[in-house]
Amino acid sequence: MPNLKLFLAEERAQSEWSSVYMLIVMIIAALVLITVIKPMFRQSQQVVRKTAPKLSS
Repeated sequence: MPNLKLFLAEERAQSEWSSVYMLIVMIIAALVLITVIKPMFRQSQQVVRKTAPKLSS
């Protein structure tokens, strides 16, 4: 346990943790974008299905 405290007190350890936090933030942002964009693509595919037969005739 004392080794862990020394490790976390070092400056290099702090920069490693900031990288971990940045990775977590990027993953959360990707998940939010996927949950927002995926329904938009589904909706656009439905519109294309409805309009494609009208365009070909």
